[in-house]
Amino acid sequence: MALLTAKPIISWCDVNMYTFGNQWTVNQGDPNTLYFQVLDSNQAIQGNNQGYGIFSGITPLGTTAGLRYLLGIGTQNQPYGITVTFPSLDNDQVITATAVQADANDSSIWKVTTSANQILAGGAVQFAVQEGNTIRRFSVLNMLAVLDPTDDGSC
Repeated sequence: MALLTAKPIISWCDVNMYTFGNQWTVNQGDPNTLYFQVLDSNQAIQGNNQGYGIFSGITPLGTTAGLRYLLGIGTQNQPYGITVTFPSLDNDQVITATAVQADANDSSIWKVTTSANQILAGGAVQFAVQEGNTIRRFSVLNMLAVLDPTDDGSC
């Protein structure tokens, strides 16, 4: 069984040209489109040191974080989709959004859009992956950093 996780994509052009990052960094109050790839971390690639596409995100000893996980393969995995939750200490500010497949030819890469009036809190991001009647949930710690553009750093 696949052990799912997600990796933030910080630069997106198309399904063949994108860059992973350690986390998304956004300015509070800006609208955002945040891309990510779903990975099966049980399927690591040893000795890979490329820095782009599905092979980026090097972990210790030259092992990638996992192979891309294509959602919805097979009739038993229909319908499929992802819900993304941005937790907050204030229950009134928890944001849940439906992710959209970023490219019709690759069901491992998704995006979620937030508006300028949604107050994002940094830290963990939660995912719910639905395939058929199965929903798998996981969190990615420290996936989101939120900057306050009005903070000049003074006390």
